[in-house]
Amino acid sequence: MNSIMETVCSVCNNVRSNSRHGVSFQNLLTMLRREFREHGFDLKLKSDRRKHLGAEEFYVNAYYDAEDDQNNETPIEVIIHHNFEKQSVWDQKQTTDLLIQIFDATVHEYKHQRQSKKRKHIVYSNHNKSPYDAYLADPDEIDAYAISIAIELCRNLGKYRTLRYLPKFQTLGRLKFNEKYVSPQLAAYFGQFDNLKHPVLRILAKKVYVRLMKVDTDFIFM
Repeated sequence: MNSIMETVCSVCNNVRSNSRHGVSFQNLLTMLRREFREHGFDLKLKSDRRKHLGAEEFYVNAYYDAEDDQNNETPIEVIIHHNFEKQSVWDQKQTTDLLIQIFDATVHEYKHQRQSKKRKHIVYSNHNKSPYDAYLADPDEIDAYAISIAIELCRNLGKYRTLRYLPKFQTLGRLKFNEKYVSPQLAAYFGQFDNLKHPVLRILAKKVYVRLMKVDTDFIFM
């Protein structure tokens, strides 16, 4: 996944560099779409206005569709849910916070695309109506979230410090700096499955270790 991470990181770095003097949300979307297109990514980047969110609140969701991929249609959709004022100007911190979520979501979905291509686009489980624990326990999701978790840990804790913490995996899942989890995705797994005796968490711990050993931190957008 380092090659995908390197390219997505380049997209995010270019957008941040080109918006260092401030940028509106609409212009930021335009720059992102252009950079993804110029870097050869086949994805849709959308925005969704949610009036219940605060003026500076947002979150990013992304989806991969194996059937669209097989039919040569755009297979990945990235959606920014927000309630931004159209004319408000973003500073570098706000832009970086959004780009981090874009980076993480895009890398996660491209992992799903690789999984799907390996099995010739046979569709894996549809989680739209599944309980959250079934979604997190799906082998594809464990594999993809292992990358997402490794990225979060490297970004917020550092790779080698994370490796020192890794034998205490449950402690790592509860660890916070400045009242924020060092890995929100890992915290979500422990919130759902409680402790390391659960087989899902044992598998996840092994996969996170493998990803940490392979990941090139130069390609993680920070």
